[in-house]
Amino acid sequence: MRRHLPPLNAIKAFEAVARQQSFTAAAAELCVSQSAVSKQVARLEAHLQLQLVERHAKGISLSKEGEAYLQVLTDALDAIDQASARLSNVPHQLRIDTLPSLSSIWLIPRLSDFQQRHPGIEVELVTGDGPVDFAASEADLAIRCFADAPTGNHSQLLIQERLHLVASPSLVESRPVNHLSDLRQFTLLRQTTRPDLWQQFFRHWHDDEQAYTYGFASQHFFMTLQSVKEGIGIALLPDFLVAEQLESGQLCAPLNLSLDSGYGYYLQIPAHKRQQLQVRQFTHWLQTQLPASE
Repeated sequence: MRRHLPPLNAIKAFEAVARQQSFTAAAAELCVSQSAVSKQVARLEAHLQLQLVERHAKGISLSKEGEAYLQVLTDALDAIDQASARLSNVPHQLRIDTLPSLSSIWLIPRLSDFQQRHPGIEVELVTGDGPVDFAASEADLAIRCFADAPTGNHSQLLIQERLHLVASPSLVESRPVNHLSDLRQFTLLRQTTRPDLWQQFFRHWHDDEQAYTYGFASQHFFMTLQSVKEGIGIALLPDFLVAEQLESGQLCAPLNLSLDSGYGYYLQIPAHKRQQLQVRQFTHWLQTQLPASE
């Protein structure tokens, strides 16, 4: 049976416009003029006898029919992409630039689940901190922690940071902690990248930070976590990074005290990578693994 398909170039143009929400960005992606993209979308609308893209003074939006059609096209193009990868036996590459502590404590132990679900994707991890230079790292996406929502690149809040007071059970076994002042008998571990964490904590719980003893300091949370496990002292660590250790009994939470730090973990994706199949699949998987941000 002969297929009555719309012009494939028109489909590519519409999909790019709909995804980018811009004729200009779509033209840059497809390496053609904006006029050419506009003509291809108009050609598709004429073929379907439907308006897919609505133009406004401040930009564009998709019509109800355009939204529905985009979903069908996305699924179809994803299926073609996956089938082509299987036939050519060339796996998709996914380069992730992430925080050292997030990588070592949380992400790596879960990557086997992602790879079982998506065996056609080869993951490469690199670590970094601070603003991401996607040109230098050649990463497809990045995960960073910021006090304020970052600008530029597509940024999505994954989870707000809440810090738990944690200790080794053996450390507090002989010196029980029943009141905040009982922490004065222990060394409080510091983060060199967050020098004011304990100040925030004691201010929040209305106590004088000067009454406490501060000792060993480290740059990353994974270093602090290991120091806590070794019984060197007590620390403030992100709840989702220590949830499993608390549940297993490797760590304990004296007084069950915590602090909203004001920081958040953000997923960042450069514009030209947002609709890559492997990027969207990892993003969806990541969102299912993390507790929902409030």
